[in-house]
Amino acid sequence: MEKLVGRELMKDGCNCAQSVLVTLAPEAGISEEQAMRMACCLGGGCRAGEICGALTGALMALSLVNGNTDRKDTETRMKAYDEYIELDRMFRERFGSLTCRSLLGVDTSTENGHRYMLEHPEVKEQNCHEFIDAAVEMARGLMARHK
Repeated sequence: MEKLVGRELMKDGCNCAQSVLVTLAPEAGISEEQAMRMACCLGGGCRAGEICGALTGALMALSLVNGNTDRKDTETRMKAYDEYIELDRMFRERFGSLTCRSLLGVDTSTENGHRYMLEHPEVKEQNCHEFIDAAVEMARGLMARHK
């Protein structure tokens, strides 16, 4: 079976967060199954139109690679936060926002917004696919610093 990545995963049924985290799973040290489960509820700005799910998936991958494991290791945590801030800056510079509703121009947390997205798959094709591929690219660049 062909290994799907990025936007191809969304076309095959994943949400935006899953599409990014599954793509980055090998580099993050988790299985595809773990990535699918971890990111399941995070698509569509956590179903509320808030932070873009593609960005959330990328942040999860970054955390898996460089997050702290010792509760008292604030130095590692602060370095991970710096990576988040950098990813946040790059995404905002490229797309103008971090929130799903602003990026798409549709509030997917409402019944009307959700229905609109179901009736207009071209919105995902024109926007979400680009966000997914960009989030993967940006996260990979930041993750490469730690190898």
